[in-house]
Amino acid sequence: MWRKHLPLLLALAMAPALAAAPAQPRVVALTADVAEIVLALNAQHLLVGRDKLARQPQLARVPEIGSSRALTPQPVLASKPDLILGSDQAQPPAIYDQLQALGLKVGRIRHSEDPAAFADGIRQVGQALGQTGRAEQLAGSWLQALQPRSGKGKRVLFSYDGRLVAGSGTAGDAIIRAAGAVNAAADVQGFLPMTPEAWLRAAPDVVIVAAHNAPVFGSLAALKARPELAASPAVKAGRVEAWPAADFLRLGVASPATVQKLRALAS
Repeated sequence: MWRKHLPLLLALAMAPALAAAPAQPRVVALTADVAEIVLALNAQHLLVGRDKLARQPQLARVPEIGSSRALTPQPVLASKPDLILGSDQAQPPAIYDQLQALGLKVGRIRHSEDPAAFADGIRQVGQALGQTGRAEQLAGSWLQALQPRSGKGKRVLFSYDGRLVAGSGTAGDAIIRAAGAVNAAADVQGFLPMTPEAWLRAAPDVVIVAAHNAPVFGSLAALKARPELAASPAVKAGRVEAWPAADFLRLGVASPATVQKLRALAS
């Protein structure tokens, strides 16, 4: 489910055509992550359609084209776009071929958990929107915030549901290292389940779980009472918390803020 993604790059499917887009193109953001980048570039005025999962207040007046989890061409066509931008979060994946077959100009971001590649994606979205300078500035500051830093070496576990953990090569791993902490699941490659015995051996100082999965792990109190966690430094120090899953399941424009939040918790 949570496998390591391909390196992030903006694969502009019709590069010559995209280069000829109007100076103020009518843009549809197929996925919430792309809408987030457009908003960060202060280019939301170009949007004529958005993924309904992009819920920022600044986008409230931008018409929805459906959910990125179940897209169809018709609502996108109704927006009369000059340019369509999306990522691998768009489902079904065939939506890109369908839109291109209709003669539409489409750009696609490939996901990765590599901060340098994500920053490059910001630059390329900016180029597609005619916001090159602003994108370069954003990408530079974003990447600087995601660089690994020294810290107190606190051991952190990011978990989706009290079982699946963010191991090496994940967005969570990059965020942990940028916060100056140590990934207590570094021996795991990717986002995978970890046995109770492995949780016990991990001895985390901080445990973060996805808030929306409370029905799965029961509650924070139930999680802290598990034998594999009850005696951990995290429980003893009161550092078991529930955060929005998007904070650590993927890299995003807001990742620097997540780094600062974790750094404060792991200090």
